[in-house]
Amino acid sequence: TYKTGDIILEKDIESYFVWIPRYSYKIWNTGNYTNYYTFSQLEDNTDYAESEYALRHITGKARLIDVEFGASKNDDGTTLGSYHTNEAFTTFETKGLWVGKFETGYNQGTVGKPIEDTSEWTTTGAEKNIVESSHIIIKPNVYSWRGQNIGSMFNNSYNYNRNLDSHMMKNTEWGAVAYLSHSAYGIGNEVNINNNSDCMTGYSAAANTDQSGTSGEYGTDDTITKLWNTPTGHLASTTGNITGIYDMSGGASEYVAGYIEDYGIKNSNGIESGITATDLSKTQYFDKYPKNSTAISYNYRILGDATGEIGPFYRYVDKNSGFRPHNAWYADYSTFISPVSPWFLRSGQNTDGILAGQFFFYSWTGQVDNLSFRLVLAVK
Repeated sequence: TYKTGDIILEKDIESYFVWIPRYSYKIWNTGNYTNYYTFSQLEDNTDYAESEYALRHITGKARLIDVEFGASKNDDGTTLGSYHTNEAFTTFETKGLWVGKFETGYNQGTVGKPIEDTSEWTTTGAEKNIVESSHIIIKPNVYSWRGQNIGSMFNNSYNYNRNLDSHMMKNTEWGAVAYLSHSAYGIGNEVNINNNSDCMTGYSAAANTDQSGTSGEYGTDDTITKLWNTPTGHLASTTGNITGIYDMSGGASEYVAGYIEDYGIKNSNGIESGITATDLSKTQYFDKYPKNSTAISYNYRILGDATGEIGPFYRYVDKNSGFRPHNAWYADYSTFISPVSPWFLRSGQNTDGILAGQFFFYSWTGQVDNLSFRLVLAVK
């Protein structure tokens, strides 16, 4: 009903999506890693603490990714220097994807009404393991929808708008956004962590906070975390300005639709994800990985999913005395999926400091937890 020149009020907007155009990227690393290096395997390490050595000598291998746009791109290169079109585009044969600008939020008000006042909303009020897509809201400064299992996330996303082929973000789709963010058309760096401890969307760590450890500074005060539409807030966007995608570092870790074959319904310990055989029969909405995958099976990456290609990987005692695997780009946490933890998590938590980022990947069971998800629209 809007006409040219009308002002659309913020309260009348339900959700924001960002267009990711179809592209191919130039392969710089095939990601065929089957293990990580440990500190003892590295040369000339005796003069450093492990965390200091790692940050000086192991990380910092990030590079700008060479991309070529094209609505019909379908490059199938798999070798160094060749171009590859991400499965995120070829699976749906789209000219691009509309991606939720923020983590998916939960509308705690009256659904279908303009949002006049969110002061009654609470962070715990956004923890609901229900399938009710009408409560989806994708906006800044709202509470991220958490407390669901994979099954609820998948079906809430799928039922959101079938006319627009809505679905839960896949691991390869996460990779498509992450790679574009690290090209000449994105921020070209790691995005700032959303360190808002209430899991509110669209925030960015203030410049004075210390995120160098694996437990960074977090909170809700303006001196700790900044809104999305401020100069600091822009650093949490994939483009480094207000037009990009937020919450790809920190916030609430996000489940993506990527799992190990035979373990989608329940893990090797019998923990159920809420996913059904009917859900999994919708194969185009999932990235499936080999059933014999382990936590170090980086070579099982799908090209473009932003996992194996950001190696090599190193496991060392980090600043907070944890013995964890990190990638060579920004030291983000890097653990592949396994039968006991068969679903991918991305972004990291608001408390994760240096571990979090758009190149963070971790594994979990698929069960109900304090985790979120993101929507994608595959519009033909």
